[in-house]
Amino acid sequence: MKQQKIYMRPWTEIHGRAKVVDTDEWYLNLANELLPLVVKSSLYEGGEDRAEDQRRVALTCALYLEDCVADAGNWRQFIHWHKENYGRYLPFYSLTDSYLPDEINREDIAFLLWAINSPVGEDFDWVENPLDRDLLDFADVLYERLDAAFESAPISEHLAPGWMMETELMQKKREPLPVALPGEKMPTNVERFFEASKGEPLMFFDSYDALKFFFVHSLKWEDEEDALLPDLADFGNFVVYGNPKGLLIGPDVAAYFAVENNPLYNAESAEEEAYELFCEEGLCPFDLLKYGMEHDLLPEAQFPFENGKALLHENWDFVARWFLGGYYEGE
Repeated sequence: MKQQKIYMRPWTEIHGRAKVVDTDEWYLNLANELLPLVVKSSLYEGGEDRAEDQRRVALTCALYLEDCVADAGNWRQFIHWHKENYGRYLPFYSLTDSYLPDEINREDIAFLLWAINSPVGEDFDWVENPLDRDLLDFADVLYERLDAAFESAPISEHLAPGWMMETELMQKKREPLPVALPGEKMPTNVERFFEASKGEPLMFFDSYDALKFFFVHSLKWEDEEDALLPDLADFGNFVVYGNPKGLLIGPDVAAYFAVENNPLYNAESAEEEAYELFCEEGLCPFDLLKYGMEHDLLPEAQFPFENGKALLHENWDFVARWFLGGYYEGE
């Protein structure tokens, strides 16, 4: 097989510039030195089918070292943001006093591999286990190479923006769930919803026909096809969440919510599938997901690997932010 090589253009594109600066060649050479290691690893074997992932790992390690040497950049921004918002520098990993935020760390590289192996957006189809033994072992291999290069690496003044996580996404604040203020008049739909639900914030419907019946007979909507959200006709197992802002509808998610008035709850389905609510864009309105977590209504949600429940529940807000992107506290 022909030896892969990473050329300068992808490196400068990640940095958002066309001009090559003095330090670029050193870091690109490092990425190319790492590439054969990546190609041979069990995590990324697969020839040309894995070539893009292989190059991405090598480039990401070079970007990481570039930021660490400069003690600046998007990586430093990310870990300090995570520390400020979640109380520790990284999700998933139990960090000890040996973790040094101003140097390179094995856990950092393990997290980078997790991020590469857990695609987001339209590419989402899987979540990597951040504690997978092969992943941790390969993180050790890469760490040893980067540690050996750390002292001789040049300091760059032209670091790549947003390669780890966009600043805009980090700056989004988790908003409190809407609460009715004393004397506040709620929208008519909401008042009728709470009348029908006897004050419960969640209602559940097994079919679109049942949902339409509720729209017409409880919410008093016009009994006309275009007025009854016909785009929902292909779905079932609905959750309707009523709050002072309005009504939110989550199709095909009722089986995951452990609520006394939910006859559709299925613990087995929740155990196998509910993690997707945190990872698949548009699958569940974010305020509904947030309500479920803040009221402990998704107890069986878990990643499909060992310790998956603890890892999800301890890191759910970060996971949702990471995978849902613009849907996290989106409009």
